[in-house]
Amino acid sequence: MENLKKQFGKRLKELREKKKLSQEQLAEIVNMESRHISRIETGNSFTTIENLDKIANALDVNISTLFEFEHKQNREIMQKEIIKIIKHSDDRELELIFRIIKNVCL
Repeated sequence: MENLKKQFGKRLKELREKKKLSQEQLAEIVNMESRHISRIETGNSFTTIENLDKIANALDVNISTLFEFEHKQNREIMQKEIIKIIKHSDDRELELIFRIIKNVCL
């Protein structure tokens, strides 16, 4: 459970910063104390379902987006997943993957 709270906190911080909101601004929007937002982001606390809904609305995301941690996996896991996807791709999919990677990395 501790790991989940820490992952959630990192994700919340990432989404809040992407929205260019301070902890204080987010707290005001969702009617919470900024201390509580800070404790959530550090993984030292969690919140209620009702507050999750308010937070998601304030960040313009679905609640499920708050729990999307896959992109924060370590490098080795991501590489293995990419290789697995590539191995199971047909020629058309492989060409599309190649174009996407080429455009992103260049």
